Amino acid sequence: MTVSPATNATVRDRLVLRLRALMARTIANGCTEEEELAAARMVGKAIAQVDAMGGGAPMEQAEPSWAQAERESREYQTLLEKNTAESLLKAAVQELALNHINTVSPARMRNTNEPTERVDIHELLEPHLGMMLAVGGTRMGRQILRRMVDELVYDGALPRFLEMKRER
Repeated sequence: MTVSPATNATVRDRLVLRLRALMARTIANGCTEEEELAAARMVGKAIAQVDAMGGGAPMEQAEPSWAQAERESREYQTLLEKNTAESLLKAAVQELALNHINTVSPARMRNTNEPTERVDIHELLEPHLGMMLAVGGTRMGRQILRRMVDELVYDGALPRFLEMKRER
């Protein structure tokens, strides 16, 4: 049974789209070495399928030396350090933010007669975190801190608003 060239081209285009999506997802998520190797194996299999569809010889099992060389490259190391530093900063911001939230708004039984006000998380955290991390003096530092808090809210690690007891 032979496959028509139109079907072959459609399948080939779908494979290329899957490869691009996999590469984008891997880069965007900041993968570990194991995930990187798994993704490289998947890419190798998909490329072998694409090559076989084009009439080429099937690809032999690739040696892991190219992956090792890629991991040892200066570019990769710089990117890995940047991702690690960002994740450590994000974890530190989350820890400081939760500690401050628990200090300012301790868990308590909600009294329906108690007047409360809704406070935006940025209004509550930015002065405290700016002082703790010493970023309050620079515009870039404040923007990075704001972005980190936004990411933590988006990830569900921090609430968007807090119901605080209104001071009389």
